[in-house]
Amino acid sequence: MDTSYIIYGVGAILALISVASFTRKKKEKIIGMNKNLFGFLFLIAGVFFILWQANVLVDLGLPALSGTLTQYVGDQQVLAVAGTSVTSSIGKCTYQPTATYATIDKFGTTTVSGTSYYKPNGEKATTTAITNLNKDTQYTYWVSNSSYYVKPLTKTAGCGGNPFQTDAWSNSSVSLSGYDTVAHASTTDGASNCSMGANDLCNIEVSYQGTAKASGGPFGGVMVIEYNSTLSSVTATGSEILASNPHHLTYTTSATTHTSKQWGYASSMDDGTGNVKKVNIQVKNGASAVGAGSVWYVKFIDANYYVTNDGNIVLDTEKYQNDDTTRAGFNTHTLTMYWGA
Repeated sequence: MDTSYIIYGVGAILALISVASFTRKKKEKIIGMNKNLFGFLFLIAGVFFILWQANVLVDLGLPALSGTLTQYVGDQQVLAVAGTSVTSSIGKCTYQPTATYATIDKFGTTTVSGTSYYKPNGEKATTTAITNLNKDTQYTYWVSNSSYYVKPLTKTAGCGGNPFQTDAWSNSSVSLSGYDTVAHASTTDGASNCSMGANDLCNIEVSYQGTAKASGGPFGGVMVIEYNSTLSSVTATGSEILASNPHHLTYTTSATTHTSKQWGYASSMDDGTGNVKKVNIQVKNGASAVGAGSVWYVKFIDANYYVTNDGNIVLDTEKYQNDDTTRAGFNTHTLTMYWGA
């Protein structure tokens, strides 16, 4: 129920009573009070209720009784309802919000160019620059570059200027090595390759070292182990190995006698610091030896962003949402090893 009419009515009645008191005889009293004093008090009370209900007295610290009160805080227009605190914004700016865009090497000052994409929230990404924005709308900016990984930037437009500056990592090489943790020998040395009899185990520590101030995959990706089908199990653990693989990858083995297994790895594997990261691999043999000199691989396939057919900017190792097995990233970093027997 709208109580504003009642409060306005009370104010009007008080004002009418005050007018009526002024018309009484000169020396007549009302409730023991001088008629003029009585009239002034009721007139002030009536006017007070009317002004308060109209929110005229809000600036004096009194709460609004009902309705809405439009106020401005800088460029922001806000509504105060029924004496409560600010409850909503209607997105009013003095001037049209604008945007500027830049992509900079994360570890330097180099400006990275390429095909720029601009995506307003809920709409398709296009290559048409959006310089005039709408307040409270989300916008995403991304650059496709053949030599740099670029991270999309999403922000909500505010009043005034809105700078979009996103990071880029220069594509770089990676150093991979294997180490037999039981024999204490490098698996890249043919004389020290891991040998297993029937049902034996082999434990290999793989070291991944990227390049400082660059990256061979700053957004993570998929680690693939390709191995002889006769092996009974292969497991991989490490702080950069994900509990589940968020990416899609179509992988074909190099030999019909091989099979493969995939794990997702985190962006921390190659974060641009050049620090060495470790993956622990345990392989269990089957009932018969794989044979001396039999090859197996550990591959790190990077994820990257791409634009889908429906105009979204997504991260994956291949262009899965476009029904396309083309790799989205730049690299497949491969460690090749051989079995001793």
